[in-house]
Amino acid sequence: MSQEPQNHEQLLAEVRRSQDAVRDRVAQGSWRYDLLYSGVAAVMVAGQAAPIPFNILASTGAAIAFALMWRNWSDKAGVSITGYSPKRARWIAIGMAAVFVGLMLTALYCGQTDQPIWALPLGAVAFVAAMVGSRLWMKVYLAETARRP
Repeated sequence: MSQEPQNHEQLLAEVRRSQDAVRDRVAQGSWRYDLLYSGVAAVMVAGQAAPIPFNILASTGAAIAFALMWRNWSDKAGVSITGYSPKRARWIAIGMAAVFVGLMLTALYCGQTDQPIWALPLGAVAFVAAMVGSRLWMKVYLAETARRP
C-alpha cells in the first residue's frame, strides 16, 4: 500500500483545519469570563490577609472556583487548555503564577503583622494583574498557534 503525495497533502490540510478549529474555539473568550477570573484571583490574594481559617477558606474557595471555571470552559469549548502551552504562552502563565505567589505572600505577611488594610490594594493589584495577564496570554496563544511549520 503506497501513499500518494496528494494523500499526504490532504492529511496535512485536515490537521491544519483541526488546529484552526481548536484555535477558533479557544479564541472565543469573553469579558465576563475575564472579570470572573480576575475577581476570583483578587479574592484569593486579598483573603490571605484574613485570620486563620478565613485565609485558608479563601485559597480553597478560589482553587475550587478556578477548577469549576476551567471545567465549564472546557465543556463549552470542547477542548481543555491548561495555559502552559504553547511555549511562549507558558512563560506568561509562569510569570502570572510568580506574581500571584508574591502577592499572596505579601498579603499573608500583612495579615500576620496586623496590617489587614493592605488586603484591598493587594486584591486590586491582583485583579488588574489577572485581567492583563489573561488578555496577554490569549494574545500570545493566538499568535503562537497561528504559525505554520
